[in-house]
Amino acid sequence: MGRIYEFMGSVKELWKKEKWYWCGAVVIGIAFSAAFGAQWTKGYSEMIQNGISAKVVRFHVLANSDSDEDQALKLKVRDKVLEDYGALLSDAQSKEETLAALDAVKEEICKSAQAEVLAQGYDYPVSVSLVREDFPFKRYDDYIFPAGVYDALRIEIGEAEGRNWWCVLYPQMCYVDASWGFSTQESYERLENTLTEEEFLIVTAMEQDKITPKVKFKIVEWWQEREVTKE
Repeated sequence: MGRIYEFMGSVKELWKKEKWYWCGAVVIGIAFSAAFGAQWTKGYSEMIQNGISAKVVRFHVLANSDSDEDQALKLKVRDKVLEDYGALLSDAQSKEETLAALDAVKEEICKSAQAEVLAQGYDYPVSVSLVREDFPFKRYDDYIFPAGVYDALRIEIGEAEGRNWWCVLYPQMCYVDASWGFSTQESYERLENTLTEEEFLIVTAMEQDKITPKVKFKIVEWWQEREVTKE
């Protein structure tokens, strides 16, 4: 009988040890899963943003200030530039062609924008440049572009301290003037042909009926918001 009690005691001690081993294993498993999940989310978010950034050209117009007059002037300058150079950019078949075309007429764009500022009765200086700059998470109607660094045509009016105006020059998605030359459907198709299937699902997530694109978009959005909060 004594040996039976001794055996039962050994089993009890072993169970105590095994229980802590199992608890430790569960904790470690959860930690590894969380780390893997965070790493996967980061990698997926960066893959989508970098992929989209590598294929598009953004347009960024900065107003002199937030006054109603300066904001209205910003839109006048935007309209003038797209009216004058929309046809030229419509011929571009790639991001590289778009950037080359913009670089070739950068000074002319500046003159056109400056002339519009003067025509509206202001004497603000205007600067035009091709830049790689940070863009926030931005929604254009049913399209969503992740935050990140993009190539862009940047127009600064005066102090350039007012609210900005943004759009996408390539593929052509600035629906401001009929002279732009593309309908909404044509621009949709050009965007679809420019991006990968996965990137296109993210960008058009808000107009998708299926839940998967929206979930993937939320993954990208959540990670980018997390990174901004950390900063």
